[in-house]
Amino acid sequence: MKSSQYGGLGGSTSARPPANTTLSSLLAQANSLNEVEYDSELPQIRFGIDDIERMSESVAGRGKKGKNERGEGFNLLSNLGVNTSRLTHDISQLPNAAEPSGRPRRRRQAHQSQNQRQHRLEPLGDIGPSYGIGDGDIGAWGRNWHEMVILGGIEVQRQRTINSFQKQFQQRIIQNWEIEKARVLQDELGVTDDEIAGLVGSSSGGLAASALGKSALGASTRRFPMAQSQLGKSTSESREGGLVMHTKMVRYERVIGELNQRRLRKEPFELCQALEDTVKGDSKHPLLPASYHILAYLTYEPSLRESADYASTSTEPFAPGEPIQERQYASAYLGDQKSNHATLLRGRLVMGGRRFLERDFERHVDEVIAKNPKEAALGGVPGIKNKIRAFVDVILKSKESRDSYRPESVNGSLLWAQTYYLLRCGYIDEALNLVAENQQHISRDDWSFPGAFKSALSSTERRLPKTQRDQLYNDFNSHMRNNPNVDQFKYALYKLVGRFELNKKSVKVASTTEDWMWLQLSLVRENSNKEIDLPQDQYDLVDLGKLILKFGNDKFDANGTKPLSWFNLLLFTAQFEKATAYLYSKPQLKTDAVHFAIALNYYGLLRVPSKGEEADLLITDDSDVSYLNFPRLIKQYISPFYRLEPQTALQYAYLVALSSDSPNPAIGQKQKQSALELVRDIVLSSKSWSKLLGSVRADGTKETGLIEKDLKLLKLADEADYLKNVVLSAAEQSLLDSSLIDSIELYHLAGNYDKVIQSVNKSLGQSLSSSSGGTSNSAELNNDNLQSVGLSGAFGGTNDIFQLAHKVHDVYERDFAKRTKVSRIHWETLEVLLKLKLGLRQFHEDRPDLALETFKSTQLLPLDNDLSSISKYAQNFRDILDQPVISNLDEIIITTMKCLHLLSQNLKNSPYGDHSRMIQLNLLKHQSQCLIQFASVLRLRLGADVYRQLSSMSAFF
Repeated sequence: MKSSQYGGLGGSTSARPPANTTLSSLLAQANSLNEVEYDSELPQIRFGIDDIERMSESVAGRGKKGKNERGEGFNLLSNLGVNTSRLTHDISQLPNAAEPSGRPRRRRQAHQSQNQRQHRLEPLGDIGPSYGIGDGDIGAWGRNWHEMVILGGIEVQRQRTINSFQKQFQQRIIQNWEIEKARVLQDELGVTDDEIAGLVGSSSGGLAASALGKSALGASTRRFPMAQSQLGKSTSESREGGLVMHTKMVRYERVIGELNQRRLRKEPFELCQALEDTVKGDSKHPLLPASYHILAYLTYEPSLRESADYASTSTEPFAPGEPIQERQYASAYLGDQKSNHATLLRGRLVMGGRRFLERDFERHVDEVIAKNPKEAALGGVPGIKNKIRAFVDVILKSKESRDSYRPESVNGSLLWAQTYYLLRCGYIDEALNLVAENQQHISRDDWSFPGAFKSALSSTERRLPKTQRDQLYNDFNSHMRNNPNVDQFKYALYKLVGRFELNKKSVKVASTTEDWMWLQLSLVRENSNKEIDLPQDQYDLVDLGKLILKFGNDKFDANGTKPLSWFNLLLFTAQFEKATAYLYSKPQLKTDAVHFAIALNYYGLLRVPSKGEEADLLITDDSDVSYLNFPRLIKQYISPFYRLEPQTALQYAYLVALSSDSPNPAIGQKQKQSALELVRDIVLSSKSWSKLLGSVRADGTKETGLIEKDLKLLKLADEADYLKNVVLSAAEQSLLDSSLIDSIELYHLAGNYDKVIQSVNKSLGQSLSSSSGGTSNSAELNNDNLQSVGLSGAFGGTNDIFQLAHKVHDVYERDFAKRTKVSRIHWETLEVLLKLKLGLRQFHEDRPDLALETFKSTQLLPLDNDLSSISKYAQNFRDILDQPVISNLDEIIITTMKCLHLLSQNLKNSPYGDHSRMIQLNLLKHQSQCLIQFASVLRLRLGADVYRQLSSMSAFF
């Protein structure tokens, strides 16, 4: 009954209200339903008057068209065999589709209105409401659906972009925090890398994954049995490994010390070979000496050029006896990389690397022959040709090797194989002679090779004339390129001479990493002529470096077991910064990485960043140029021992100034400043004043310190420059660190005597506020490490701040030259503070009478019984308080009142009652009143407790 009465949409019409009041009645009933509580049995009105009117018009419109619903289209589809009834039903099920005329339309309309939200397409995401669609408008519904899909896809992509950005941002924040945390822990607290790794659970992986590869600080294992970490227990294995590391570091230190001595004398030093000698016999890293030897060949150290095994040829671009000086390659390596100077340097590095590989391969030839004497059948004292012939016989004795390389016999010998290995060992003249001797027996297919071979090897750039290269290229295309039975040694020789098919940079005979690298160094050409060379023929050292990086370290350093193999490849391709950073990422090779960086920086083959504050060890700019943070690397290395062994640490700190001659003045100045700051930190941390900085005795004589003897290593011009940049800088830093006593000694050594008096005044002024008197001064002195005072010799033997201040006063008072450099106000303040400190000591020694006279002599307190002069005394008191070296003088006023009070009580307790005692009591009482009035004038300058104590004591007068 309720449904038919209130719904108005049922099949019964017995209770239908009059037509003219239908809408008004529905509205009234709807409003009344909203005012009562919800009843599940009552129908829910979901549409307003406007919605009902629109629906009514739609129903009326469908009623008019109902007669034509089954028109020509309906009949046509029926005649074609289409199930029109089923089609009509399917259409009626579409959202907002027109209803078939055979059903009760008003009831269907109400049912459709109730389920409108279920059939309507909802938007994807928060993109606003869907569009309103007219009933039966399928095209509009399709357009709405299409737009919703597009907007939904856009929203999904937007959400993905936001999530990706937030994730990357969070990762970057965490990464930066880890780097900064490691820097702070290592720089400020001296925590080692291993301890940090144990705290955060990080692994010592590759450079990219290692926090130490990016961290600018760290600590090497140092000084044993201190191989034990502070954060964990050490094992016998770690102690043994630490002892080996300690021994290696001591050997390295000797080399660095000798290096600096040579630098002072401006003598060349074969640094790479000296470092190589320190690591010979390293069982854990047998390739380490070879790495230093590679660097020695790259830098052309003198003894290599003079040695017998360093074959000199006509292509040698340098004087045989010319020594390599400090920073010889800096201008070419650090300057414009497109300049001729830089091009010549890269060519020199390529030749040096190739020379090492040739000498190394010759040693391999000797080893193979020695292991196979019967097959080699060398005999006698052979020359290089006979040695290579024997080597070829040994390696090509098996059927497998012959089938693989298919060596071709010419005049009864394996000409191409022998020629290739002569070239591989660097014996160019012998290779040319061998080809010339067998030229008549060479096949007609290779008639152009002997001439091209001679032309190429006789040229400094190994460049062929165009006509000769074209002839050789025709032979290469005709008989070798696609010939499966070609002699692989001959194929390699053609590639080396003509530089053919540079897109295929490997040959079958170059089966090892060393052979492959030698082949690449033989193919690269720095002096490319763009007018002659085609783009595909241009292949230089930079291209080779990119190829190496494309392969990645995993290809050559599988599972991190051969880090030096990858390191050596980076050396060959002149990627020195990346090589050092990669080696430093290996915990067992950090010490070696530091000394490789030192050797590179000594010869000028290391780029350093323009700023030294970066936390990253390796920095790469937008131009893909890498920089190594050398100052931070050195600071990280010396951080475990620079406090205990400052002399050794200084030898490493001097090396930071090597880069001060950088072509970029900003970088050079920054490196020099970094070296000076590092020296300053070593001085301040070690406290070895007299040893490192020297001393000035009381009679004015001076003792030179270690650093002053090494001014040239810090790029300092003279003593004045040294005092300004080292001693004075250390004093100012010490003052910032609140090490007042240290700053006193350092300022005195730097000759800034006014600053000495200021520091003494500050220390003495702060000690006035101590209520425990002279007893605390000694403790205060010990806390500041004052017992070690004696850097300059002039202030030695002091036990507390009062004695130190007295010594400073006496020394400067006797030396008129020093006295004149002290400002008048600071000197007068020192004299006043000395009297005040003396008065406090006399009071605590139970001599209030002496203390009162001392305070009166300062002319700071109104103790002359003249009330009219209180304002003058107050002004003097304000003047001394306004100085930043004086914190407060409350203790002086209170102590003075205590002196007056004690003297007054002693007079009152005296058994003698003469007239003079009364006069004295009145005098003390008057002085106390003057003191109270004086304090009231300085109300805003004194503490609140001062007036309470003064008032309480004045009551006893």
